[in-house]
Amino acid sequence: MRGGHVDSLSRRAVSGWAADAERPALRLTVSITVGGAHLADIVADRPRNDLASLGRFGDGRHGFVYNFPEPLAADRDHEVVVSFAEDGKPLPNGRHTLARAQGFPRGAAPGAAGGPRTEAGRPAGSMTPILVTAPGRSGTTLLMGLLARAPDIVAAELVPYEVRLISYHAAAFHVLTAPADLERSTHPDRLEGDGFHVGFNPFHSPQYAQAFRAPGPVRDYFDQFAPDRLAACARDLIEQFYRRLARDKGKQAKFFAEKGNNLHKPTRMFTRRAFGRARELVIVRDPRDVLCSHMAYFSSSADKAFTQLTHAGKQLLAIREEAREDIHILRYEDMVRGDEACFAAMSAFLGVSIEPDAGDKGQEVFRRHGTSVSPEASVARWRGQLPEALKARCASDWADFFVAFGYPSD
Repeated sequence: MRGGHVDSLSRRAVSGWAADAERPALRLTVSITVGGAHLADIVADRPRNDLASLGRFGDGRHGFVYNFPEPLAADRDHEVVVSFAEDGKPLPNGRHTLARAQGFPRGAAPGAAGGPRTEAGRPAGSMTPILVTAPGRSGTTLLMGLLARAPDIVAAELVPYEVRLISYHAAAFHVLTAPADLERSTHPDRLEGDGFHVGFNPFHSPQYAQAFRAPGPVRDYFDQFAPDRLAACARDLIEQFYRRLARDKGKQAKFFAEKGNNLHKPTRMFTRRAFGRARELVIVRDPRDVLCSHMAYFSSSADKAFTQLTHAGKQLLAIREEAREDIHILRYEDMVRGDEACFAAMSAFLGVSIEPDAGDKGQEVFRRHGTSVSPEASVARWRGQLPEALKARCASDWADFFVAFGYPSD
């Protein structure tokens, strides 16, 4: 007779046991699905003294632990099912709903703009972040300059706009909420470290959870309570910076704008967790032109740049598949040409009028930060700068990107 139990479930991992009393020496395999999507098959073969002591399951080596490749997004509910792989039947308590974090409003699409987050204590009238997302050399500096000119938007206007408080606090949030790693991170006997670095909380571990008689309270503390408070604290610190900056510039800003950490998904998700509502502008650019700029700016080899941009292209395609209401994708080429439809769509998305560059500010940015003589010269530069063999490689390996975002392959 088969049995099993899901002992622990968080956005990072699921653990438990699965065994068959009639076949105690057999190591069963369990399947993990989230939202109906199959993630992995895991052999339940970890030692479990509690099972061994029962005398029904052989040596008791029937435990399993599965760490999700990326933490499950905090802005939505997740249906997690743990099943016996041999026939797809769920474990006796193998169906669980992992509820979204408290800071995210219900009744709206994930990431959609909404009312004040009263349940998280966020006051009405709070500023909304505009996150500019793109691979390097895709026009983020140009777009930040355009956003900073709008009366309703404040940004730290230091070209190339690298004040990135959200990314900094996202990194800190990850460290402070991740499970313990006593070997590679922080050990309880060495909390002082080197005086400059803070590692994962060593007390966020099953070993110290034994201080509680029941697992529920401590699991809720580390998986829900502490992350919620840390995210709220980070939000208040970031927002206060931009409120002071807006006063300094004499603006009544409703938004603040920052570059993201390139395409780093945890930073993008942290923005939504901390602020509840966000506006994300994602820039796509012909990757062959990005390749030219990347090699010129970073002095990278063609192979190194090509590998990095191939990965970036896959990330941009994944963002497109998210189809979130709080994401707007625009093309670099339309932005630098001042395309009327491009700016109308971006303005409608933000609810703020964004105007194309009408003077020489864009030219000045290119002189200081670009690898072309002008914005116009940066478009389709690949035709004259890439060797034919590399052009063919781009056409072959990046075909899906070209189709998805409307770029010619030849």
